[in-house]
Amino acid sequence: MLFAWQGMPPELVVHAAIATSMTSILFTSVSSVRAHQQKGTIKWPIVWAMAPGIIVGGLLSGGAVFAALSTLWLSLFFALFVGYSGWSMLRNKKPKPARQMPGVGGTSAAGAGIGFLSGLVGAGGGFLSVPFMVWCNVALHNAVSTSAALGFPLALASSVG
Repeated sequence: MLFAWQGMPPELVVHAAIATSMTSILFTSVSSVRAHQQKGTIKWPIVWAMAPGIIVGGLLSGGAVFAALSTLWLSLFFALFVGYSGWSMLRNKKPKPARQMPGVGGTSAAGAGIGFLSGLVGAGGGFLSVPFMVWCNVALHNAVSTSAALGFPLALASSVG
C-alpha cells in the first residue's frame, strides 16, 4: 500500500514489497539466531545440510523467475500459497513416529524447494521448513530455532538474486 501511495508503478508494487520483505529478514534473522543459539536449540547439522539447497532455491527464485513473473501471477501465487499453508496447519496431520530427516542430499533438495518458494513469496522459510522438520519428527522448539538459522542464508540469496 505504501509503495502504491508513493506513486510506484502498479506492475512493480508486489515485486518491491516481496524484495523489501526479504531484505528486512537479513536484519531480523541475526537477532533471532542469537536468541535461539543462547538457548542451544538450533540443530546445526540440519542447517548445514539444508543451507546449500536454500541458497540455490533463493538465488533462482530471487533472480530470473521472480523478474519473469507478472504482478498478477505473483499475487495469485502468493494468495494460493498462503491459503494452502493455512489449510495445512488447520489439518494438523501428525507424522509417522519412525520418520526422520532424509540424508544430506534429500535435506538439501528439500531446502532448495523451501528456498525457491520462500523467495517467491518474500518469507523467511519458516512456514515451510518448520512443518517439514516437524513432519520428520524434529521437536517443534528445535525446528523453529533451526528455521531461524536458515532465514539469513535464504534472505541473502533471494536478495542477491
